[in-house]
Amino acid sequence: MTTNITFLIDSNTLPKGGASVNNAVAVAHPPFLLNGKLSDPETKVPIARGERVVIYTQEKNHLPTVKVAPNGVIAHSFQGDPLTVAIMKDSSKRPIDIPNFDMDPGPTPDFIAYLDNNTQWGPTPSSWTNWANNPLIEQDLQASMTRSYIPYATFNASTLVNGEFQYGLVFGLTRDGKTVEYFYFDPYLVISA
Repeated sequence: MTTNITFLIDSNTLPKGGASVNNAVAVAHPPFLLNGKLSDPETKVPIARGERVVIYTQEKNHLPTVKVAPNGVIAHSFQGDPLTVAIMKDSSKRPIDIPNFDMDPGPTPDFIAYLDNNTQWGPTPSSWTNWANNPLIEQDLQASMTRSYIPYATFNASTLVNGEFQYGLVFGLTRDGKTVEYFYFDPYLVISA
């Protein structure tokens, strides 16, 4: 089974974002579509063990020059306990497997794309006042006129553990097709047996 989550990002209400992932700006939980149905921003999304999760970001107002892409997943806590890079590298303890960032061909020209790099778990920047040194996996973004794509992040829930997983989603946004601003927020998944 697959759970599709599309976070609806209102670029009109966002502050100026960070110029890199190292200084991403924390923002409030946006509303989201859960398998196509609008959900409250504070909803803790229920998923089954082993379930595939696909996360999209979409500009809420459908502004043609504003594009967003998820480019990082922060592993903050599981069952209220802080997660570490060591836990996230241990397949018997981590709540999700290693996230992947990819793009599907889209219908219209786009202005943001992933760069090729080898994503691995590492600590979040110490400059992040809210979540410094949490496990982070992220994909570099580039603002440019590219073939049309729909970027997404995907991962599978653990088949071995269940409970409440608080994660952070890092996303990049371009308003001009040339520069990328970075933001993050902290939604929840509830993995059940």
